[in-house]
Amino acid sequence: MAAKAIVLQAGEGERLSIVGDVVRVLVDGGGSDGRVLVFEETVPPGGGPPLHRHGIDDEYFYILEGTFTFVLDGKRVTVGAGAFVTAPKRSLHTFMNSGATPGRLLVMTTPAGLEAPFREAGAMKEQTPSNLAAAFAKFELSFEGPPLGAGA
Repeated sequence: MAAKAIVLQAGEGERLSIVGDVVRVLVDGGGSDGRVLVFEETVPPGGGPPLHRHGIDDEYFYILEGTFTFVLDGKRVTVGAGAFVTAPKRSLHTFMNSGATPGRLLVMTTPAGLEAPFREAGAMKEQTPSNLAAAFAKFELSFEGPPLGAGA
């Protein structure tokens, strides 16, 4: 399979709803010959994933709008629009929109593949912690703690 030329206008692209976040897929493994997944993620205030670890892919975040707090291997940092954050494979990490309005991130993972559990989660009738953990475990992504916003 070869990479494809892709043009998406503003707002176009596959949209998936995952526990309150909206993921807009810009290019997946099918469009990049398996090399990269690129998506825009809109996160409500207090939203973000559980503490987790990727076993297959590296993850890169570019903050488009808002303020986000990241925890990367125990180090906590708060960043705003224009910041760039990396979470290498096997790093223990999470993030939370720590602002008062929805925030947006441009996220890239290499290699591609994370789109499969995203799609499985987006199609779930009930996105329970155990259902989500099972879907993401298929891609060697393990949940290892609660989201930063839990209890906030």
